[in-house]
Amino acid sequence: MTNMTAPISWSDERHSLDLNLMDDHHKGFVDLVSALTVASDGEYATLFPQLVRHTHEHFAHEEKLMHDTNFPAMEEHISDHCRVLGDLKNMLDRVQRGRMMMPREYVRNGMPEWFTQHLATMDSALAAHLKRVLAVQGT
Repeated sequence: MTNMTAPISWSDERHSLDLNLMDDHHKGFVDLVSALTVASDGEYATLFPQLVRHTHEHFAHEEKLMHDTNFPAMEEHISDHCRVLGDLKNMLDRVQRGRMMMPREYVRNGMPEWFTQHLATMDSALAAHLKRVLAVQGT
């Protein structure tokens, strides 16, 4: 019998940065990871590329915000994005070959663990920076 980890689910208390322009992307990410944790192999093959696309768009959005506002920790943050995108590409290659075991483990455990840490450190720092910039701009 396989030990199924409960899907990750969005919680404003645990996940919200109180900044919709970031929280909206994060909610979509959590929804896709959650759906993948319970997906059949057929559903997985359809949903995983959606996760990869969403993550590319999510990171591009954050990186534009960093560039536009001269975020001081931009290089480190983007480096972490690149690492995750590389992991996702490797997992997508496996999914496309019908080899689901490693991608399932990555989504079930690796992605939630990474997201929790990335959110608490890098994304929370970016959100605080953006709130300061927006306050100065009066928007």
